[in-house]
Amino acid sequence: MSETRRELSAWFADFSRETLTLDGEADLFALYGIEGDDAFEFMDAFVNRFDVEVDGYRWYFHHAEEGMNIGGWFFKPPYRRVQRMPITPDLMVEAIDGKHWPVQYPPHDLPTVRWDIRVNQMMFVVPVVLFSLWLWNRFVA
Repeated sequence: MSETRRELSAWFADFSRETLTLDGEADLFALYGIEGDDAFEFMDAFVNRFDVEVDGYRWYFHHAEEGMNIGGWFFKPPYRRVQRMPITPDLMVEAIDGKHWPVQYPPHDLPTVRWDIRVNQMMFVVPVVLFSLWLWNRFVA
């Protein structure tokens, strides 16, 4: 086992309180149930610990978002528009050794507006506005 893999394994055990699988091709996020905010925290901790440059990291290739996304029923969120790519111990070792995120993502297009999020926002705003108008009409006007 390389020194980098030992350091990664020790960091992973400290971060997750679990022993890192030694299978270099294991899908860590799927294996350990890392999704949404946990995945963002995982990557932030990884970057801070190993000083890896991740400007090219595209989260939506690796994990979903957290929480209920009703707008996602009508408009695909980014992670459903691309094929998922696993984050493996081998990939992380390569990132640590090279000090940059080594994944070359396939060409893809994402809309400039997250319509799924807009639907979610409207589901909150419209009832609040309608309720406010009802209150105004009932007690002020």
